[in-house]
Amino acid sequence: MATANPVPATPKPRSSISGFFLRLLFRGYRSLVTLPLLVLVGFLAWQTSVYAWYRGISKGERTGMIVKVSKKGTPLCRYNSIEMRVGAQPGTAVLTPESLELAVDDAYEWLLPQLREAERNQSKITVEYRQDGKNLPWRFCIGTEYHATGVVK
Repeated sequence: MATANPVPATPKPRSSISGFFLRLLFRGYRSLVTLPLLVLVGFLAWQTSVYAWYRGISKGERTGMIVKVSKKGTPLCRYNSIEMRVGAQPGTAVLTPESLELAVDDAYEWLLPQLREAERNQSKITVEYRQDGKNLPWRFCIGTEYHATGVVK
């Protein structure tokens, strides 16, 4: 009796998990929705990393007199601004005091009454500040990169 050599069965190709998800996302018309969403997620991730990289690259304190507390900007982009003379002390003759402009973020509006009081009294005050590395794209209207974050008592 002759034995026939059995034909070995070809193994079924194993599909990977990544291949499954790629087929799930990009099959047919789904790619018309998936590709713009991936581009949007990539853009948001990039902007988040830029924000984290440039926010608060420098923190410190400056002592001086508050000259002006004002609200600046266009109607769509208003922010509180402080002008502070550093080096000018009451009763001293400093020919060229340095002027420092600080913005007050919405989260720190509780500082404004203390800063206005120091402006009215023309008293020396120490302000804590944060310096952002550059004006971020969504904060284009603020004219300074220094932001007041506190007052030292």
